[in-house]
Amino acid sequence: MTDILPKSKKKSPALVALIVSAIVFSVFIAIFAITSVVVGIQYSERVAPGLRIGNYDVGGFTKDELKEFLQNKNDQLVGTGINLSFKDGEGKKEITLYPVILSDDYAYELIYTDIQAEVERIIRFGKSGGVMLKGVSNIISALGKPSISLKYIEISDEKIIEEIKSLVSMYESEAVDASVIVLKTNPLEFKITSSSIGVVFDYQDTVFQIREQWSKLIVPNVEVEKDVIDPNFVEDDFNGAEDALKNMFLHGSLFLTYDFSTADNFVFRGKKTWEVTPQQISEWIEAQVQDDVVVFGLNKDRTFEFIDEKIASKVDIEPRDAKFEINENSKVTEFQGSRLGFKVDLEENYKSLNNLFVSRNFLEEGVDLQLVSSTVDLIISEAVSEISTGDVNDLGITEMLGTGISDFSGSPSNRIKNIKNAVNKLNGVLIKPGEEFSTIRHTKPYTISGGYLPELVIKGDQIIPEIGGGLCQIGTTLFRMAMNSGMKITERRNHSLAIPYYNDPVNHLPGTDATIYDPNPDFRFLNDTENYILLEADINWNTMELVFTLWGTNDGREASFTHPVVKRWIPHGPTKNIETTKLAPGVKKCQHSYTGAESYFTYSRQLPGQEKEEIVYESYYRPLPQICLVGVDPDASLETLPVE
Repeated sequence: MTDILPKSKKKSPALVALIVSAIVFSVFIAIFAITSVVVGIQYSERVAPGLRIGNYDVGGFTKDELKEFLQNKNDQLVGTGINLSFKDGEGKKEITLYPVILSDDYAYELIYTDIQAEVERIIRFGKSGGVMLKGVSNIISALGKPSISLKYIEISDEKIIEEIKSLVSMYESEAVDASVIVLKTNPLEFKITSSSIGVVFDYQDTVFQIREQWSKLIVPNVEVEKDVIDPNFVEDDFNGAEDALKNMFLHGSLFLTYDFSTADNFVFRGKKTWEVTPQQISEWIEAQVQDDVVVFGLNKDRTFEFIDEKIASKVDIEPRDAKFEINENSKVTEFQGSRLGFKVDLEENYKSLNNLFVSRNFLEEGVDLQLVSSTVDLIISEAVSEISTGDVNDLGITEMLGTGISDFSGSPSNRIKNIKNAVNKLNGVLIKPGEEFSTIRHTKPYTISGGYLPELVIKGDQIIPEIGGGLCQIGTTLFRMAMNSGMKITERRNHSLAIPYYNDPVNHLPGTDATIYDPNPDFRFLNDTENYILLEADINWNTMELVFTLWGTNDGREASFTHPVVKRWIPHGPTKNIETTKLAPGVKKCQHSYTGAESYFTYSRQLPGQEKEEIVYESYYRPLPQICLVGVDPDASLETLPVE
């Protein structure tokens, strides 16, 4: 009998292939997942692999490596300068703009890169979700090698345009409007001047290109383009000007009037009238466009000048806040009551006077002069003080909150006078609950009329006087005072250079300073107490120390800051010579060299019932070699190349 055995079943090739593929895919997924996790962990505190800033590969950098790289590149950009080229009738000219203003008191960089913010952003770039997703993003980055630009760049457009203009404006020409010049009013004599087109540089586009290249860590090489500007008025716009002008002068003077009989505090009493004579009108007259029609009006600058000098200077009364002082027994006492202010409104008075004059363009011939008004009422607005005398009784300013000190011994005369002037402006300032204090706001204007004196600074290839040296001493002292008082710091930037004036008063190392330069950077802090606080500003002339104190109501907060620690010193390198035609050939004037530093300190504050807050302030001070301006022959001032 024959046994019948079952035949073995054979798997189809397709099924086998499918199983193998599934196994391989599963293994691949597992390997990829493991790899992603490993890569995610490996690059959690590093720059994503393959990532570039412009053309520079920064993939795999640690925070410290990235920070040092960016600091070095920024120093190179600032030190090398911005290369500008432009064309004129003789060919192509090339000049260099150094984007930094230097003095013995400060270094202000026209282009500022927030290195710390960039480091945090770039370390986080392309990373989101869990470890595996971050790993996947890093793998994609390694394969794609993406290129990014710096984001946290501040360019002071107004000031950098001002610097560019100082270098190239001599090669441009403004458009010239046709105009009417009145020679005599009775009988009328006038002439029409010719118009011409203008050629000006495109400064905004230049700044845009500088920003684009700087953000990619490229030394800017920018060709400054020119624009043709048409005049606003041409000769044909003044056809028929004679009849219009005769009619306008026929109605004589313009008058501004105001009744002071019921107003308090003014020097004047009764009704006062100011006259603008036909002769003055003839000097102010200009073409204007209203409703698409060319008319004759009054020049705003000349009208402003008249109102300001003849009227406002005698009428304006500045509002005055109630202020306090600290007596010898450390008791707060009132020493100045508040006062309502009055101000002649230049803009509104100009509009009123100009509209009256423009209306003469449309008067019909032979109109009765008695029916034509030539008088407008002077517009004066009230200016209320921020702190009135009635507010000062219950402010609760009873005790010292904290003090800041800095040493300015060895300062030159003008610097000391500027510091004293700022102290006078700050002493007695009241800061409301919830108000953000601005150093610039309370120490402006930075002009001679504002009480400040100039000091010499290096701007590009020039040594010129600039107003306001010593104000960074103010910002630094306020910073220390605000920290010792437990205030919330809302804006602070360290100086670009480690200037000895601003070293810590205890260990004499850089790090606890704050720079200011109008309009920015500013030093600001927030009064986050529930009461007014009072700023007392004083100078100890025996020790040449600046002492700022905040007074108010102690709400139980505690605050302190550590003395700075220098992580590394950076050598400044060899002297750098800049040729200039602003000095006589062979004359040499030099600026100090500064050793660079990287430092940090910790500001701690604890509000009642809240967790302790600790802020680490890291400061980078770039090294700066001695910079010397060397006078050269004026004929060698600009390199002229053939026009391309």
